[in-house]
Amino acid sequence: MQNNNASNKQNLQSNYKKLLKPGYVIPFAIIAAVIAFMIMQDRSTDNLHSAYRVTMDTSVDLQFAHENRGFASSLEDEVFTEIDRLEKLFSRTIEDSDINLINSSAGEKPARISEEVLHVIEKALYYARLSEGYFDPTIAPLIDTWGFLGQQFRLPDQGEIDSAMELVDFNLVQVDRNSYTVFLPERGMSIELGGIAKGYIVDRALDILKNAGIEHAFINVGGDIGLIGSKPDGEPWRIGVRHPREDAIVAVFPLSDGAVVTSGDYQRYFTENEVNYHHLLDPNTGYPARKLISVTVVADTVLEADALSTAIFIMGPEKGLTLLENLPGVEGLLITPEFDILLSSGLEDLVELDD
Repeated sequence: MQNNNASNKQNLQSNYKKLLKPGYVIPFAIIAAVIAFMIMQDRSTDNLHSAYRVTMDTSVDLQFAHENRGFASSLEDEVFTEIDRLEKLFSRTIEDSDINLINSSAGEKPARISEEVLHVIEKALYYARLSEGYFDPTIAPLIDTWGFLGQQFRLPDQGEIDSAMELVDFNLVQVDRNSYTVFLPERGMSIELGGIAKGYIVDRALDILKNAGIEHAFINVGGDIGLIGSKPDGEPWRIGVRHPREDAIVAVFPLSDGAVVTSGDYQRYFTENEVNYHHLLDPNTGYPARKLISVTVVADTVLEADALSTAIFIMGPEKGLTLLENLPGVEGLLITPEFDILLSSGLEDLVELDD
């Protein structure tokens, strides 16, 4: 921040209790929309190993501290090998993935799957119940009707939407932990774990780093951010929050450990007749959710932040904030279509605002 921002920041902090009480609206003039993240750290640290790759159809930025470059390179390979392995389990576009097996067996027989995929499906069903169905892992038929799988975008008619919605109901999913099977009882039902599996994959990458003794790490997989400890110099990682419509940082989360994930209407969308249609579909209407344009969640695990950012985006501001206030250790920053910012109560100790 510039030097003349010190007094401004002090004034803002003196008003935090008023600004940050649950449900309080911060005008867009003070802080703009949250949509994506930029990590702001000193990359010159001698022991900071950095890697950038493209996998899972997204970018992966990995950084961790270790003094042995050979060991760090080997650990980097191990992390990306695990990411690739898990993608082959969770992607429903890969023919022999566990998710593809579940979906292709719908209406016929239970599919036997790996313990990992079963675990994530159980988590997805948990967040579906927690969010009263706004987060629904059986949303896939609707996603396909809109053409978001494979980016074959199209504006479906109401009859197509109604038909797809008949196949969306997480309550119908049958999980048998004893036999490691999942059964979708209706032909045409299908599971989509895009709103949670990436978070699990990032958590697994962090586990590998922790098990190797890494104490300082940052990983960003397409906007799903996981952290281990602080930066190597002892300062927190500074996660910058960008404006949803402009290239500007408007807030910073100084964090050590934990996870930060954003869901926004900018990530996957198409335009038809000058109207934008995004991929965050409301299972109650069959159409893109419109009550928010961005949701950022801070949580202990990336899986939790991933699922909740999606759920809260679809739930809308009132129900979303209520849910946040009832979840220990979870905070959120929401932005409405009118460019108002809504903050959960615990963000007083996390957010730095800038002019």
